[in-house]
Amino acid sequence: MNFDDLQKAWQSQDPGAKMTIDVDALLKEVRRNHQQFAATIFLRDVREVSVCALMMLFFLAWGLWWQWWSFYLLSFCCFFVGAFFLVDRRIQNRRQPLKSESLRACVENSLAQVDHQIWLLKNIFWWYLLPVLIGVGAVAATLVWHGRTAGMKTMMGLAAVYVVVYGLVY
Repeated sequence: MNFDDLQKAWQSQDPGAKMTIDVDALLKEVRRNHQQFAATIFLRDVREVSVCALMMLFFLAWGLWWQWWSFYLLSFCCFFVGAFFLVDRRIQNRRQPLKSESLRACVENSLAQVDHQIWLLKNIFWWYLLPVLIGVGAVAATLVWHGRTAGMKTMMGLAAVYVVVYGLVY
């Protein structure tokens, strides 16, 4: 279709026609979409907290094995990230809409949840990447302090991996 055909089709529409919306069906669809979004975010948070817990235990075991304070710090940094997820999840769960609320309240709550996820992603460096980077930097500083040649090569390889991963995440 060209522009003239579209214009004729548009102008041929009845201007007095009213569009009716089934409010119950719309409310059901909004709630279904909200539940699907909440389930996706919940599964993401479960994965993230699980990985943080495993990394925390892994670095804690390395700290006990090597007796290096930097691994304890890295373990704490992983704990911090996992704890941030849990506290944030708890705060967000307090703001869930009730089943008896109106369509407007459900839509506003869904928009608030999306806005919160946008805020989390905008600030991902401060609450997710920076704590782990501090711990990794402490481990790298410990390797340099002990002057291990193999450690320096490992550190350079890890630095390259971290730059790539952090660049992709950020």
